Amino acid sequence: MDQRFRNYTEWQDTADTLHLFLQMAGKVKLGRSYKRPEWAHVRMDCTIQGIGTGIIPADACNFEIYFNLAQHHVDVQNSLGARVRIPLVDGLSVADFYGQLMEALEVLGTPTPINTVPQEFHDPVPFDQDAKHHSYDREAVELFLANLQFAYRCLAGFLAPMRGKVDMPAYWFGTMDLSGNVFSGQPAPYSGTDVIGRNGFDEKFFEVGFWPGDTKNTAPSFYALPYPFLADIGTYGSLLEPSMAQFLPEESEFVLRLEDAFAARDPQKAVEDFFRSSFGILQRVDRWKDLDWITEPLTYGG
Repeated sequence: MDQRFRNYTEWQDTADTLHLFLQMAGKVKLGRSYKRPEWAHVRMDCTIQGIGTGIIPADACNFEIYFNLAQHHVDVQNSLGARVRIPLVDGLSVADFYGQLMEALEVLGTPTPINTVPQEFHDPVPFDQDAKHHSYDREAVELFLANLQFAYRCLAGFLAPMRGKVDMPAYWFGTMDLSGNVFSGQPAPYSGTDVIGRNGFDEKFFEVGFWPGDTKNTAPSFYALPYPFLADIGTYGSLLEPSMAQFLPEESEFVLRLEDAFAARDPQKAVEDFFRSSFGILQRVDRWKDLDWITEPLTYGG
């Protein structure tokens, strides 16, 4: 297992450029997909070689947009066998990529207009006007992909045995994180008015994820976020594992840095312990009604 990583500041130019490229594909999926609760229809698939939209429905045929981050190209292809490939190279600006992506969709017969303003991004220049983000460091991207692969195993190890409604790990184009959720089945209306929160927070859930860092928190980290949000965990902080993990009341989330996970004797176990102990603390603060059934062990043999 590759235990290397880069702090966000060490590859920010490339991270931001890739983030914006992926946002465009996510917005295409958002515009054409059947709507699902908690924004599940905008989740993107993490695969062995990259990130893809999965099947996007269109009038004449289905299509997909796939970012091969190991071979460094984007394939825009449809179910009729047509494909347009966009090489990912240093110097390709966000504006240029936007033009190539829109042209590819036209060629495939699936033109899809999108909102060109980036979402949840610190520098919201419209895609078609952004010439300043144009960096692509292949080694940094490959390392990000390796980190995603490790994170997927950790998240899946925690989420897989849970019963009921579970979202397995997927990529979110807004925040550039890989995350999954286990839901309680209990309604929990959101008190805010913003469209993302109003449609994303409607029942009790526990989200686990990994993000590569951003302008506010530059260390790539795992996180656990309960909803309804926790402002305080009282005396239960002593139950949090491993010892390097912490609860951030201002963010209402538990955090374990990737660096600290890699420093553990068994990094994957350290991350899964982090998720399980965070979930256990949540249940002490606000126990879910059907917790015993949700966590009842599976009985598969072999």
